[in-house]
Amino acid sequence: MLKKLLSKSKSKKKKEAASSALPTLDRLHETLEMLEKKECFLQKKASAEVERAKDYTKAKNKSAAIHCLKKKKLYETQIEQLANFQLRVHDQIITLESAKATTDTVDALRSGSSAVKAIHQSVSIDDIENAIEEANEHTENMRQIQEALATPVGASADFDEDELEAELEDLEEDELENELPEPPQRTSMVPSARATNSSQPANDMAELTKLQAEMAL
Repeated sequence: MLKKLLSKSKSKKKKEAASSALPTLDRLHETLEMLEKKECFLQKKASAEVERAKDYTKAKNKSAAIHCLKKKKLYETQIEQLANFQLRVHDQIITLESAKATTDTVDALRSGSSAVKAIHQSVSIDDIENAIEEANEHTENMRQIQEALATPVGASADFDEDELEAELEDLEEDELENELPEPPQRTSMVPSARATNSSQPANDMAELTKLQAEMAL
């Protein structure tokens, strides 16, 4: 019980630390922006002091020119300090962002592990085997139903399949014979020979009559 309380307390502290990372990052970025603006302002002030020193030098006012250069040195010292501050802030931002990324990654992995564990707890090997067995049973029942529906009933159940097959073969043979071309008919040469023989005596008689007419002349 004590371990659970301690683990819950640690988890709560981690969540609070992770939730406070974003506001801290925002504040660091704001601080960095402020330091950069201040550095820019001081650089302008230092440049202005250099210009004033030049003017005093032209005016032969040596002490005033030296005073301007001293102020420039002070500004440059502040600028260097601000640069160091910015470097420290940058380092903190990088460290905090890296820590936040690590924390987010660990939380994501922990959530994924919890989800997988919950799935494993909700599904067992017995449940899977029962589901597969039930699916196979449903498939077998459906196959039997389909076979029962495909079985012929009534008058069609008494038909002789062999007799129907033989009748179908006869129909196919008749159809094949009808599709075959008829053989060509032979032309008889006898009538033409007879016609030639019958016309031959008539020709001889005509020639004989013609010859007698010529002799009479």
